[in-house]
Amino acid sequence: MISFILCLLLLTILFGIAYKITGAILKACVWLLILLPIGLILSGVGVIFCCTIILIPVGIGIIKAGIWMILPG
Repeated sequence: MISFILCLLLLTILFGIAYKITGAILKACVWLLILLPIGLILSGVGVIFCCTIILIPVGIGIIKAGIWMILPG
């Protein structure tokens, strides 16, 4: 009975570790494949908008949004 409980404990620990690793890999893939390209595109558009005098505030806002997507937190 003790060996059964220890096996269940070991299995629970392994599933917990696998769950955390899977979540980290999924988060890294979402960042790399979705957020990074969108953030770079937004930052580039913001720089283009900053080249005109009228759209400088809009460009700064777009650059901030792009940087927020690249570096969340």
